[in-house]
Order: sequence, then structure tokens, then C-alpha cells
Amino acid sequence: MYEIVQTKRQQKHFETTWEYFCNKYGWYNDPYAENGNRYNLLLHKKGFCKRKKVIGTIEFIPYDPKNPQSTVETRFQFSKYDEIKLQQNRIWEIDKLCLHKDYQRKGYFHAFSHVLYDHITKNEPKYYLALIEKKFFRMLKMMLGSVVEQKGEALIGPTTALIPTVFNIEKVMEDKERVNKLLTEYKIYS
Repeated sequence: MYEIVQTKRQQKHFETTWEYFCNKYGWYNDPYAENGNRYNLLLHKKGFCKRKKVIGTIEFIPYDPKNPQSTVETRFQFSKYDEIKLQQNRIWEIDKLCLHKDYQRKGYFHAFSHVLYDHITKNEPKYYLALIEKKFFRMLKMMLGSVVEQKGEALIGPTTALIPTVFNIEKVMEDKERVNKLLTEYKIYS
């Protein structure tokens, strides 16, 4: 289950979850993009109260290599690649992707597939660009294979390395069987 961040309260939950990771890893917290689409990944609690708990975040930002606040281009020059230059109007940056520490390595990551599917069907991107933490990149590469491509050398930081990554979303969506598998591995309860 997920929600698109639209209210101040949803934004506060997003910030609380994301900023925990910034503090934990000593990351610089990029500004929240005015034109970004933010999603909160939710855990639906059962019982009398039936509250929803934010367990993860992701922000999608339209890619603009000339934007001085670009979360990817300012650290790695994706725009030097022809496939990126030619498709700029169909590319989104992924930023602020995290899963709360209490839900890591417990099978909750697959819930992001529903968030991605929602964004993909609404915006029809060709590529997503991101700077992905090294261990997380390896997991994505094992899970998705050749649609996840490293561009250039890792960016080494004080606590972790970030991998400049291109996700070929069109290629993912062509594989209907894989898409269906990703969407059914984690059931969404509304």
C-alpha cells in the first residue's frame, strides 16, 4: 500500500522517514523538489485502529540536466550519454528511496513495485536515473538483471559508495511476465 504525498501531514511523515537515513549515513539531504512526485510506502495495520504506518519513501523528479538542483546530474554527468541526451523528456530521477530499518530484509521491498508501477503508468518514462547505494545496487541487479545498468565509477563517500544507475523502464515493461511477478509478490491491501 502507498500514498502519493499531497498533504502537509503526509510530507512530514515522508521527511521523518527519509531524514532518519540522512542522519544515519551522514548524507546531505537534498531539497525536496517542487516538481517532484513523492510517495510514502505504507504498512496497513490490522485491528481496531487500522492506522497506516509509513515504512518507506521515494521521490521522482523530472530529469533536467541543466537544473542546478538535480539530485543526479550534479554528482554524475548522465547527460554525456547519447541515450540520455536523446530521451530527456522521458527521464525521471529517483531520489529519497528508502525502507525503514525495521522493515529491511523482511520482504517489504517488493511493495515498491506498486509505487513504481503507478508512476510508470501515469508518466511513461523510458529511463529512471539514480545514485544507488552499493549493496542496494547489487540487490537490484540480481532482481532485475540487465535493465539495471551502472554508468561510470562508484562515487565513494564517508560511509558508503553510490553507483550511478540507469533503469531501462521500457525494457522492464515489455516483459509482462516479470511485471506481473513483481506486482504479485507483494500483495497490496486497501
